[in-house]
Amino acid sequence: MTTQSTIRSRFRKGIAVCFALAVVVYGGFAIYEGGAEVGSELLSFAWEWLPILLGLSLANYIARFIRWELYLRMLDIRVPLKTSVGIFLAGLAMTITPGKIGEFLKSYLLKESCGIPMARSAPIVFVERVTDLLSLLLLASFGVATYEPDAVPLVVVAALVSGLAIVVLQSEVLTSRVLGWVALLPVGGKIAPKLEEAVESSRALLGFRALALGMILATVSWFFECAEYSLAFRGFDLELPMGAAVFGYSFSTVAGVISPGGVGPTDFFLIEIAQRLGQVDGDVATAASFLVRLCTLWFAVLLGALALLRFGKQLDVDVEEVRSGD
Repeated sequence: MTTQSTIRSRFRKGIAVCFALAVVVYGGFAIYEGGAEVGSELLSFAWEWLPILLGLSLANYIARFIRWELYLRMLDIRVPLKTSVGIFLAGLAMTITPGKIGEFLKSYLLKESCGIPMARSAPIVFVERVTDLLSLLLLASFGVATYEPDAVPLVVVAALVSGLAIVVLQSEVLTSRVLGWVALLPVGGKIAPKLEEAVESSRALLGFRALALGMILATVSWFFECAEYSLAFRGFDLELPMGAAVFGYSFSTVAGVISPGGVGPTDFFLIEIAQRLGQVDGDVATAASFLVRLCTLWFAVLLGALALLRFGKQLDVDVEEVRSGD
C-alpha cells in the first residue's frame, strides 16, 4: 500500500530536507571558519541594516510579480489582483521542494482558483526560467567587467549569447535545429523532447517584446539581490565592491540550481567569492552569507508558506494526479 504524496506533504518534506541540508552546510562552513569567530561576527552585525536587506528582497519579488502579471495579460488571463499575488507568493515557497513541484504549483492554483486550464498558464513558468537565466548571465558578465577591464569582451559575448537565444527561441526552424543538436548529446535524447514541448507551448511568450520586457524585469529584480549581497557587508563595517557582488550573487544563484533552494553550492560560492574578490576574512564572509540567505531564500519560503495557508484543502491533492490532469 502506497502513501499518497500530496502537494502539502511534498512541501513539508521539502522544508525538512532543505532545513536539514542547511544545518549541515551552514554548520560545516561555521566550523571550518571557526564557530566562535563566525558567531562573534554575527553578534557584531549592525542590525539596522536588516530591514534594508529585507526591503531589497521584497523589491526583487515585486519586480518578478510585475513580470508574472505581464505574462498573464499577454496570454489574456485575467485574475483578481489579490488572488494573483497569493498564487505568485505561494510559488516562492516551492523553491525548496523536491520533485520540481514549483514548476506546476502556480498553474495548478490558477486552475483551482479561477478555472484556468493548467496547459494555458504553464508556459509562463518556462519563460520565467528562461529570462531569469539570461538575465543572470548578463549580470554576471557585467559584474566581472567592472573589476576586470580585460573581461569586457565577456560582456559582448554574454550579450551575443542572450541575443542569439532570443532569435533561436522566436524561430521554429532554428529551435528545431538546436534541439536536434541537443538530442545528440549523451543525455540529450531525454531532454530534447521535453524542451521542444516546453518551447512549442510557450510560443505566445517567446516574441521579441515579451522576452525583452521579461529580461528587463528579471535583470532589475536580480540586481536588487546582488545589491543586497554587497550591502550585507556594510553591517560588518566592510565593503564588497558592487561589481564583485553582482558577479558573485549571479554566479552563485546559477550554480545553486542543482540543489534544493541552492543550499550548498550557492552558499559556498557566496563565501568563496567574498574572500577572493572582496579580500574579506572567512568568518565575516560566512556570517554575511548566512544573513543574505536568511533574507533571500528563507524569507521567500516564509512568505510562500504564509501564502499557502489561504489555499487550504487545495493542497491535499495527489501530486501525480495534478501532473497528469488539466
